[in-house]
Amino acid sequence: MSDGSDGAGGVGGGSGSGTGGAGNDTSASDAIGNAADALGNAVDSLSEAVSNAIGSMAEAVGIDDALGQIADALGIDAKDLEGIVGAAIMGAITGGLPGAVMGAVNALVGGSLTDAARSAVADNLPAAMQPFANFAIDKFAGQIPGANTSLQGALSSLAAGALTNGRTPDIGDLGAVARSLSDVQTAARGLMDAATRGDFASAVDAVASLDGTLQGQFNQARDIAANVTASFAEGHEVYANGGHDAYGNAVEQLAVDATRLLANR
Repeated sequence: MSDGSDGAGGVGGGSGSGTGGAGNDTSASDAIGNAADALGNAVDSLSEAVSNAIGSMAEAVGIDDALGQIADALGIDAKDLEGIVGAAIMGAITGGLPGAVMGAVNALVGGSLTDAARSAVADNLPAAMQPFANFAIDKFAGQIPGANTSLQGALSSLAAGALTNGRTPDIGDLGAVARSLSDVQTAARGLMDAATRGDFASAVDAVASLDGTLQGQFNQARDIAANVTASFAEGHEVYANGGHDAYGNAVEQLAVDATRLLANR
């Protein structure tokens, strides 16, 4: 606002003097202030609209179709909203840089859980139950932007600077994300193995065990990552406090490492 007012005053002063000049200054300043307020309201409305659209449309038509409709509304190519880049873009629209971090972490954690679940189903469930279990995994991944992207592809996008304004990340920052992601994957595999082992009476029981673990672990990860990004949004240095189980600690470290990487733009 101060930049806009100073600029308006300079223009007004150059065009005349006295009462008329002061009047022009006031009008220009008011116009700029009104425009800034309108822009702020538009951004707030867009953020709310995107948040509501993701929530409601994802439930009805799946995240891919929801993102396609949002892309149309924003006038951009739907392909720009795919993968971890799309997850970060949607997070940024609704929550700035902390939102972008949250979107990226959700995609990485969701992808880790999805990959671990598919592997566990193939290793532990009878062949007749596997199609039902894989359908539940597809449904879970379809609700999380970027979760269907390969984790290697996500790391490649980070390495290429796709989320850091084209700047190639520091190798130390990228390596930290890769290490913490590997820890998340390892912990996720253990959880999914435990959820799919046992003598299930039916495919319904097997799917219930798998889906409950997927949803529960993702919710835990989302809460942990939200605490990290909230601290970052408040201007604090982020670090891993620990105190969770092995999976939770790995997720927290991933959120910290992703925050540090994306913050160096």
